[in-house]
Amino acid sequence: MTSPAEDAALLAELRGLAQRGRHRDVLTRLNQLPLETLERRTPYALCAAEAHGRLGAHAEAERWAQAALAIARARGERHAELRARTYQGAIALERGDVDAAQRHFASALELARTLEDHAAQARCLNNLGIIANLGGDPRAALASYHLALAAYQQAGLARGMAETQHNIGISWRDVGDYARALAAAEEAVRLAQQQVRDEALSAQAITGRAEVHLLQGDAELAAAELALAGAAYERLQHPVGLAEVWRLQAGVARARGDTPGAAALLKRAAELARGQGSAHTLAEIERDLGVALEASGDRAGARAARERAAALYHRLGATKAAGEIAALIT
Repeated sequence: MTSPAEDAALLAELRGLAQRGRHRDVLTRLNQLPLETLERRTPYALCAAEAHGRLGAHAEAERWAQAALAIARARGERHAELRARTYQGAIALERGDVDAAQRHFASALELARTLEDHAAQARCLNNLGIIANLGGDPRAALASYHLALAAYQQAGLARGMAETQHNIGISWRDVGDYARALAAAEEAVRLAQQQVRDEALSAQAITGRAEVHLLQGDAELAAAELALAGAAYERLQHPVGLAEVWRLQAGVARARGDTPGAAALLKRAAELARGQGSAHTLAEIERDLGVALEASGDRAGARAARERAAALYHRLGATKAAGEIAALIT
């Protein structure tokens, strides 16, 4: 950077790209900077951590989050330290290390309260809700999400509100209340499309709504929405979201009676998720693959897929889900 004005302009450009879900473009711009600039400036290290994390490159995301935390501590940048801790928690959660995620989020929540940072408190509460839902307690998750939603509303952050509504929909779905799940999913889509205008966030919200439609028995509507979300993720080169879309498209294939097609989609999704995906998404893919393979008559393959799913759920602290899968292993 040759001047503070140019530095500020680049940071504004990077944040704008991130807000529109263009995380690969963020990394392209960062790669044009000298490495020592990235390693010495907290904002750039944080941008790198977020972009890598959103794209499923968890090892790189953790490396940059650790770098950002070290720089922030050395310079006494408390708000940057808070963001780095939050990123570390999110990365740990995506990798399936729930214990580490809880530690990072608890530490970040304490710092956020000290700094009276409502947005950061909301992010921590939202992530703690995800952990509760993984642990098989969707009602506890809903309590955290509603606290997060109130904090996001207080901070005026539509992105956080959309993400939280998406998560609220997942928890209501897990409770079995599809009407409330659909209402939350609809609100997530509205916020993502009309206020945030982030293609990746919109795709995530549409994917969540499609899953509710699939559970309600409307496979054709789910298929149409998944086609939209999948096309967006393809354009954005977003493997995390694409793996989830393929998992749900396999559900559509099963609903149409195409069990071999479902199994093929799930195998493809599992391969993608193993490389650059969420541990929870991979667990759900392996769980669904077990069902598809059993329906195809491949009992050995079904057993292997369920064993992998159970191991992933155990790692995630999802003991209820792991137990349900284990009961099916014969």
